[in-house]
Amino acid sequence: MAKTGSKASKKSSKKSGGASTSKHKKAKKVKDPNAPKRAKSAYMFWLSENRSRIAKPGMSVIDVSKAAGVEWGKIKDKSKYEKMASQDKQRYEAFDL
Repeated sequence: MAKTGSKASKKSSKKSGGASTSKHKKAKKVKDPNAPKRAKSAYMFWLSENRSRIAKPGMSVIDVSKAAGVEWGKIKDKSKYEKMASQDKQRYEAFDL
């Protein structure tokens, strides 16, 4: 006699129905209004300079991100942006959290 249910279907049925066995969510941390913005990455500095050139009218945010990612991967000399990211990281770390 063949088995009718698979392990995968049994697991999914346990997750979707019945009593919840997950733990309660933790309370959301209150953000300090005086905290600085997080440090930007080299890619984000590059993107802020090049987004207007990459984005065309009618392009979705996802399409712009994909095109930018491909272009970023082809760049050989990223030192300018890495230096900017390093300076921004130092600025962020200087703030005593």
